[in-house]
Parts: sequence; C-alpha cells; structure tokens
Amino acid sequence: MEKIDIIYEDQELLVVCKPAGVLVHPTPANEPDTVVAWFLAKFPETKNLSWPDATRAGIVHRLDKDTSGLMILAKNPEKLAELQAKFKERDVQKTYQALVVGKTPEKGTVEAAIVRDGQNDKQKVQETVYSFTKGTVRPAKTDYKTIKYFTFEDETLSLIECYPHTGRMHQIRVHMKYSGFPLIGDQFYSTKLSNKLSKDLNLDRQFLHAVKLEIDGKTFESQLASDLQTVLTKLS
Repeated sequence: MEKIDIIYEDQELLVVCKPAGVLVHPTPANEPDTVVAWFLAKFPETKNLSWPDATRAGIVHRLDKDTSGLMILAKNPEKLAELQAKFKERDVQKTYQALVVGKTPEKGTVEAAIVRDGQNDKQKVQETVYSFTKGTVRPAKTDYKTIKYFTFEDETLSLIECYPHTGRMHQIRVHMKYSGFPLIGDQFYSTKLSNKLSKDLNLDRQFLHAVKLEIDGKTFESQLASDLQTVLTKLS
C-alpha cells in the first residue's frame, strides 16, 4: 500500500493525506489494504474500542478509492460521533481541485439531486423526481471556481476548485459530468473526448484531490498528488 502521510495529530484525531488507489474501508471482498487497516495497525490501542462499525473504525468521512487528499480520522468513538455530526451539519468546509474537459465559467454552482444509477456504485443526476422514482434521491450542491485554463490537442482544459456543500457519493464527478465538464482520468463518468485526452495525458484515475479542510477554526492543506502535478507540468 502506498504511504499514508499524517498531516496533523492530537490525542483525539488525525488528518491524513490518502493516496489514490487505496480504499477507505474494506468492501464485501474484504480487501486488506485500506485506510482502516493502516489506522488499526498504526494505533493498535484503538482495536478494542466500541466502534459503531468495526470495519470503519476511525472513519469520519470517505474519499473515493482513486481520489487523493485530506481525510479526518477519529481516535475514539466519542470523537467519531462528534466529527460526523459536524460533517452532517455542514460545519466542515472541503476544497478539492479537479481538472476537467472544456472551458468552465469563472464561477459556477451545480445544484442537482443524485441517485444511484443501476446495480453498481455509479451515480447520476435525477433532474425530475416523481413519486415512482426508484432509489433514494439525495439533494446535492457543488460550487466551483476556475483557477487556470490550459490548451491540449486543440481542446480547452480547466483546473478548478470545488466546494461541495453536501457529501454524496461521487458528487463532484457526477456534477461536473452533468454540467458538460467531465474530469480528466475519470473511468466512470467519461465521454469519448475525455477518454482520449486522459489516455494522451497518461492518467487513468480521476484528477481529483482534496486540497483543504477547515474545521473548528483550523485549516489543513495538502499539495496535489505527484501524478496530478505531472499532468499539470505536461500541460504547462
């Protein structure tokens, strides 16, 4: 498993930088290399605590397997409950950077409900909700602003910062694809053009990194993962 870096630590919580390719917690396939496994090995005294779900010990919130960046972990169940409440009440500000296909506006907001799309983990925007709509429809909102434009193979790419107000599965990826700006490298929410550009940039995971977390008056920041920095270097 790639190295998980500790950004901040005190007696009750950790802020770490998760690399791409690492699951946050095991699935029914019982994968051994997860953030949970790393956490329990790093802090063995936490193994016997009364976690509400032992398979998610310490996990306050999730990042997709192939999304890198900042995560908060709790060292005990009481702190876990407190932090999860802050996320639920939207007292935590999260900032992501993403590289998308197309020329985004200087600022934008995507407010569109998200629902599961089929039997796998894929999600989609549900534009209209009817009484017979299948699945759980979850309201979702993402603000973003453009940092920089690039030209690659006669196409415009946009480096953006995203500020999700909600925490739906794949939210930024789904919202940006819905808006016509699919993420470079995304294997799930792609178009023919984004697939071609991703391949030519040699990136096979979504260009998405959690760069900043703000909670309880503290701000934690992380530089882009090295593979994403490599892509920007190519574009520059």
